[in-house]
Amino acid sequence: MEKINDRLLNWASILEDSTREQAERTAAMPFIHPHLALMPDAHVGKGATVGSVIPTDGAIIPAAVGVDIGCGMMAVRTQFTADELRGNLAVLHGWIARAVPLSAGRYNKKLTDTATARVEELRAMPGAGQADAAAPNWPQQLGSLGSGNHFIEVSLDEADRVWLFLHSGSRGVGNKLAAKHIAIAQARCRDRGIELSDRDLAYLEEGEESFDRYVEALRWAQRFAFLNREEMMDRVVDQLGRYLKTPVQRLETVNCFAGETPVITRTGTRPIEALAGGEHELLTADGAWVKAPVRSFGRQEVSEVVLSRSGVTKTIRATAGHRWLLRSRRGHGHEATTDALRPGDRLQYSFPRRPEGLAVDRLSAARGFVYGDGTALAGGRRALANFCGSKDGAMLPFFQGVGRPPRVYGPVTSISGLPGHWKRERPALDASPDELYGWLAGYFAADGDVDKSGRPTLASADRDDLEFVRLACQTIGVGTFGIRSRIRSGFGRPPTALHMVGLMRGDLDESFFLIPEHRARFLSGQGAAERRGWNVVSVRPTGETTEVYCAVVEDTHSFALEDNILTRNCHHNYTERETHYGREVWLSRKGAISARAGQWGLIPGSMGTASYVVVGKGNPESLASSPHGAGRTFSRTAARKRFTRADLEKRMAGIAWGHSDAFLDEHPEAYKPIDEVMADAADLVEIRHTLRQVVNVKGD
Repeated sequence: MEKINDRLLNWASILEDSTREQAERTAAMPFIHPHLALMPDAHVGKGATVGSVIPTDGAIIPAAVGVDIGCGMMAVRTQFTADELRGNLAVLHGWIARAVPLSAGRYNKKLTDTATARVEELRAMPGAGQADAAAPNWPQQLGSLGSGNHFIEVSLDEADRVWLFLHSGSRGVGNKLAAKHIAIAQARCRDRGIELSDRDLAYLEEGEESFDRYVEALRWAQRFAFLNREEMMDRVVDQLGRYLKTPVQRLETVNCFAGETPVITRTGTRPIEALAGGEHELLTADGAWVKAPVRSFGRQEVSEVVLSRSGVTKTIRATAGHRWLLRSRRGHGHEATTDALRPGDRLQYSFPRRPEGLAVDRLSAARGFVYGDGTALAGGRRALANFCGSKDGAMLPFFQGVGRPPRVYGPVTSISGLPGHWKRERPALDASPDELYGWLAGYFAADGDVDKSGRPTLASADRDDLEFVRLACQTIGVGTFGIRSRIRSGFGRPPTALHMVGLMRGDLDESFFLIPEHRARFLSGQGAAERRGWNVVSVRPTGETTEVYCAVVEDTHSFALEDNILTRNCHHNYTERETHYGREVWLSRKGAISARAGQWGLIPGSMGTASYVVVGKGNPESLASSPHGAGRTFSRTAARKRFTRADLEKRMAGIAWGHSDAFLDEHPEAYKPIDEVMADAADLVEIRHTLRQVVNVKGD
């Protein structure tokens, strides 16, 4: 790494003077924090250098994000090997080229069913109106490749396994959205008399409507780019399966869970596969709720992650590349993939926010007590509550004016004439927070206990009751532990199950405990430790392949699994809110990819050279980033003048490709040597797989 100045760090051993000067101009902008990072593939771009990572505080430079918003890669490892990939690969090249529209301005004449579903998702997103205005034909663009350095490849890795690899972005619609907002930024700076060293460094400031409109368009275009790659990959997979006469199994590494994995939603905890295909309110970071779609990501190999908390263990099946959020800094920052997890790693968590001023509603407390300790009368139309001793006596004031007047039978006080549904029914989850809190307090008074250490626990013979308790607690921001069960044996009676759930005392106050003995134990134990997070016990590959699923959450890029485990989601943007050097910034990766510790990534070479599947090292100075390719050394015009078709044919020997002069500007020597770029990136990423092309499909 070379420190050019305090605001510019460089990883490129090949760096032209013009590229350095352009990067210095960008790094000098007053809102750059802490510094701009130049990747090994850096070269001159529009406004800002391609291959640069640009952290901005309170502003975004639209031209620094680029005109191909969301440009990125996607790879699929299949079940096939080189021995199975026989025959004339030019046939496969032709089939792929017909299935995916190639080149600028070439789009779909008819949408597939999968494209239609993806278009509907995009239409429902904020920003769709901007897209309609910029390019009304954007639905026809979904599933098309474009030209330039965009490509589709069939490749072999070091073990001769067959991979599918593609590179594309947000097509014409993304370009037009970018151009529109670059012009708005330039006009804004001009109108305010802001002097710029390059007009393409014009910026938008946070807090202004123009900034919000740009971010809306940016997120939409990034999602379009993501879905565009998925749609193309679906078609490439179909064509490979057709060519080999065998359905393709997708064994790629993305961030997904097996279908049985429970996820917290606003309406309850449900298996993630049951959520697929819809949009749901999910629990995200800082206890907030967010609407997000849940989708299938095909069949993939899963690993088994064993976790523990307070003596309880649980197992989650996730792909090797799924990203987990950590609460420790042990060696790999705040994030690690499944295969990078180590025993003792502590996972991040999220609990719903507790409403301010939450208080126990008196009638709801009475109702909760009857649900737990009451008796149904008159066929369920009425209910009865009995009170015995000082413990139950504390509940009598909550029944004032409810039911018939109390009657005393020796040591027992009885209140009859209570509503029958108090015993039969639990409250609605959309009841007011005070009503839910009151009902839980009354139910706890009937069937709960607080041990000597101050830990509150509710018990029931009906597990469904405790499942409801967990959901009600979730609704009002009270954390719970998992349900535990044990078998009870009685004299002359068959064994029965007793279920128990612990409530997190840090989310409760003394008003919740209506029984004096419970309250006293709670107060005496307030200083005791309470473990909210889960620790990793072990991780092992299972060798099993199953359909996997993930949520697609914008902004926080995270959602919570059962037991409040906060985890990363699949989609990540190329301009994100990230924290670096103690400050949250807008991070624009122009011609760069995220390379957080343990995060999988893809770095393509040029035509006829190698591409790489990598894992990030989370280098803080690089702002957890790495190169996204080789980087140009000759402009397209210069490359067409310099290189010959005969030389390109020689360099592409053994690869099925388009055999056209149109690709002279993509000649391998028009780019930096990819092996040198990867050597420069040695402290940014670790190479896991090296891919060599056997089919290369490009647009002219």
